[in-house]
Amino acid sequence: MRTRTISLTAVVLAVGLVLAALVFAPATPADAAVAAPTATKKQIKSKGAKPFFRKCHRTHKFGERQFAYTVDAVFAGRCVSRRVRGVKLVSSYPGHSPSASRAIDVMVNLKGSCRSGRKNGNDVARYFMRHARQHNVQYIIWKNSYWASTSRPTKFRNWRHGMSGGNCTTRHYDHVHVSFR
Repeated sequence: MRTRTISLTAVVLAVGLVLAALVFAPATPADAAVAAPTATKKQIKSKGAKPFFRKCHRTHKFGERQFAYTVDAVFAGRCVSRRVRGVKLVSSYPGHSPSASRAIDVMVNLKGSCRSGRKNGNDVARYFMRHARQHNVQYIIWKNSYWASTSRPTKFRNWRHGMSGGNCTTRHYDHVHVSFR
């Protein structure tokens, strides 16, 4: 059991270091080659016709045309904005892990506070844990903790704690980071 705890801690710390390196690394033309394919109108129409996604329409909280998002990221941003209260903004940025098109940040606090928006953030994290299969979620980071979609059951006690330090944003206290396959 102790070996498993040490190795999981090492994995979480490694993920934190990779995320920090990606956040502070300058964007290069090579990043464009790694980017996932853009969601086509046909893919969006097809996925939008499925019962789970029918009420997930565009919203002003998510600039889905800002990046070449994948179809999974498009519908995750749309659905979480429509279904979970307290979402302030959904976005991405160049250098985002694993790429700007395959990850979103769901902002639940725009004030820069580490305490404000915690209930809303918990609701967002629960939404993505419960619907990880429909949205093709790879992992979630929230409140300095990491949850992989391979972790079952979908309870907060299964989260890995203790990622790298920093401020409220780098420790994910003001937003929920969601990455897609």
